[in-house]
Amino acid sequence: MGKVQQYKRILVIATHCIGDSLLISSITHSLRRSYPEAKIDVLVTDRGRMVFAGNQDVDEVICIPLKPKVKDYLAMLKQYWKAYDLTVNEMMTDRTALYSLAFGRERLGSIDMNAGYTWLKKRIYQHNIAHDVGYEHKISRHMRMLREVGVDNPAHIVSPEAPLSDEVQSRLPNHYVVVHAPSSNTLKQWPVQYWVSLCHQMLEAGYYLVFSGAKSDRDIAIVGEITAALKERDNWQSLVGVLSLGQTSTLIKHSQGFVGPDSGPGHMASAYPLPIVSIISVAPASMWSPWPFDAKALPEQSSPYTNGTLLQTVNNISILQSERPCVPCYQNHCQISGEEYSPCLMDITPERVFDVVVEKIPLPVPSTK
Repeated sequence: MGKVQQYKRILVIATHCIGDSLLISSITHSLRRSYPEAKIDVLVTDRGRMVFAGNQDVDEVICIPLKPKVKDYLAMLKQYWKAYDLTVNEMMTDRTALYSLAFGRERLGSIDMNAGYTWLKKRIYQHNIAHDVGYEHKISRHMRMLREVGVDNPAHIVSPEAPLSDEVQSRLPNHYVVVHAPSSNTLKQWPVQYWVSLCHQMLEAGYYLVFSGAKSDRDIAIVGEITAALKERDNWQSLVGVLSLGQTSTLIKHSQGFVGPDSGPGHMASAYPLPIVSIISVAPASMWSPWPFDAKALPEQSSPYTNGTLLQTVNNISILQSERPCVPCYQNHCQISGEEYSPCLMDITPERVFDVVVEKIPLPVPSTK
């Protein structure tokens, strides 16, 4: 582990999408624990701004356009040239490497040893790690980076929070499970009919379900198809397209548990000590599954999870996968089937998921009073 330095001004580069920015919050939180008096800022685009809004570990959220113009670069250089004792960049793009070089006196980064200009990246980053070309979990990589500057804390995701409206709050029961059915694309989508079957089983068992989702055509259509099959039931409600990102976190925080695919909301749920049942097979579970609550990334372990394992539980996280030899494939389309849904996800039956839900998210014991 590297020697602990006394950094007073730190910039974390987080010009990612929302899901990756959520994972970056583990870096800002760990830095804050080690440097409680330092000024810690994050550089984001509009996509990441909402993730760090209200984050108590961050002093300033600096926003740069997704596609900066020359005037944007000049303004940034004028204001932030060598303004930080340390820049932290886990991204491996040339643009973010230049941000690190311009804004930081010392620089910490991850280097893809198979890419070009490796020698130059090593000159830019005095503190660096080699990118693991295997299936290292993103959080494991973050913590491996931080150990290069003497920071070694349990990893903790910080999810943005915002209060629920009085109208939404009044509709929620005391006990409910958040179900997030939509995936980011068809390849990763657990079949809608499987979601219908699982939800029927959960409702029959006595669970109250709250459906989450973004205000997007895809999310609205998927959840609408599921809930259309549940019309005869009354122990559920849909909040798809109703809540902000921060309100969705608050909804999850006060729930009994979370059921969903590998997704942004799944990482939001991992900010809290509640049971999470995650359905994943196409993407590597070892890289993208929700991080166990407040777990420490071990130096000798690239991930707390293995790929292609039917069921594994680590702390509060339960992961269901297929055992097919092609799992994970990490492709843009299935290589062995032309069906609508990926065969590896169809291997994960609703009955398997329901059994895990019943075990890991037990119904509350009725009061005897």
